[in-house]
Amino acid sequence: MLPLSHPVDVSQANGHQSSRMSEFLFLFADATLTAPDMALAAAAVFFSGLLRAFVGFGFAMALVPLLALIVGPVAAVPMALLLEMLSGLQMLPKVRKKADWHSIRLILPMAILAAPFGVYLLDILDADSLRILISVALLGAVALMASGFVLPAKLPLPVTLSIGGTSGLLAGSTAMAGPPVLVYFLGRASTPEAARASMFMYFSLTSVTTLSIGLIAGIVPYETLLLAFMLSPALFLSNIMGSWAFHRMGDHHYKPIALTLLTLIALVMLVQAVTG
Repeated sequence: MLPLSHPVDVSQANGHQSSRMSEFLFLFADATLTAPDMALAAAAVFFSGLLRAFVGFGFAMALVPLLALIVGPVAAVPMALLLEMLSGLQMLPKVRKKADWHSIRLILPMAILAAPFGVYLLDILDADSLRILISVALLGAVALMASGFVLPAKLPLPVTLSIGGTSGLLAGSTAMAGPPVLVYFLGRASTPEAARASMFMYFSLTSVTTLSIGLIAGIVPYETLLLAFMLSPALFLSNIMGSWAFHRMGDHHYKPIALTLLTLIALVMLVQAVTG
């Protein structure tokens, strides 16, 4: 005969389940903002997602400064990275085949290598210093896009590697991998749609890498990620609406408005950082 198993202590098992449920409820309560702040954060996510789905860039550039006004830059950066990753998963079937994978493979390795140094900056810099860094990076990106500057299709290897490295450094510290690579993809892509798809895929891949580094380093609290998940419905809705608008109108009319709004966001954050 088989030996009798030890009897299960039902009360102990129920106690463990109750304890886990209590821990989750405490985690959920810690992650949740006040109702007005949740509404503002959801609106920031929706606007940023709409911008990115429409023109292929600008998600983190818009979201990080806006969220930083609500939750602070240290929380805003990993939240933007997670939401960018979720956005990429939602849009993957539509953009995967249209992306310029050759260009992505040229700069992504250096971005991955540089990302840990950016995460280190996120960990050691104070909130106001981060706000200044984010604002300057955003204003630089806007200036590049507004100037119409386009890189040649063929670049020396050191220049290509430096673009990837700078992008990874910015991704880790500000979640804004975009400024160095915007002109890179716009200069190499055969069509605006190909550039948009390439930026979608590149930003999603750098977000996965950078967020993983932050989690391994232990500087990203679970409450921060849970809050980002709670805001994701606004992101998914903005992706649908932005993609519809892109295929109906393109970005000819929207880009000047987007650049103006991004400039205002950067200036507001810069003033907040300088005035304390």
